[in-house]
Amino acid sequence: MRTSRRPATPDYASDVITNGVICLYRNEAGRRFGSEDQFILSEEWIDPEDLPDTYTRLEAAEHRLASKHSLAWHPDFGYLSPIPEHCGTGLQIYAEFHLEGLHLIGDLPPVLAGLEAMRLAASGIDADGMRNAGHLFRINNIATIGISERKLVRRIMAAFCDLAKQETYARKTLLDENPRILEDAVARALAILKSARLLAPLELFDLLSPILLAANMNRLSGISSRDVRSLMIAQIKKPLLPPPETIADERRRDNRDAALADRVNRHFASVSLEF
Repeated sequence: MRTSRRPATPDYASDVITNGVICLYRNEAGRRFGSEDQFILSEEWIDPEDLPDTYTRLEAAEHRLASKHSLAWHPDFGYLSPIPEHCGTGLQIYAEFHLEGLHLIGDLPPVLAGLEAMRLAASGIDADGMRNAGHLFRINNIATIGISERKLVRRIMAAFCDLAKQETYARKTLLDENPRILEDAVARALAILKSARLLAPLELFDLLSPILLAANMNRLSGISSRDVRSLMIAQIKKPLLPPPETIADERRRDNRDAALADRVNRHFASVSLEF
């Protein structure tokens, strides 16, 4: 997960969005569709307002590709692909959004519903009985047909900027009007991280979400936002264990969770709130 950031703009905090990528999916014409025939052009971006310029670079790369290959295209339907979301413009724009502030003030469900209405998919992390763990969402466009690439880029840029502003406003609301809600979420998470005897990886990932928010707000001592984010990434990368079927399976899971809890207890022993 990329950690470089541009300075925060007056409208939204720079740490709300990470891992921005814009992709063009193209297939070669005259050949039977298969994964080996697909071309994927991609560029990373940091700020949504960079999207038009990022797309311009991607478009230039597409022109170079088209000079060497005949691309599958239809005058009525646009670019063709066996994958529906890669048809039409074949343009997909992705980013990860940390929406803990919206969750804490209770506005996350209507915001997610609004994204769906705009044909944007918000994919959270669901596993081990948890839904939307860590309130970290991968958001991307669903619609790729019926609009030009440039218009689609501008539409997604506006939607992403608006979402980042909503999350930033939620964080400001927490600090200015409801600081106890934020303090409580962080204090509860810290208490568990300091003293839990068993911690599953995804449970730890979820507990670290308010910790990351507080670290980004410079409200914690003893740990940096970079350290918290690294811990979160490490939990996602761990393979999930299948549901235990035997006593031996349960012991194996408990031993894993006990070892993780011991490491986390030591890691957070000196971390404290600074509200």
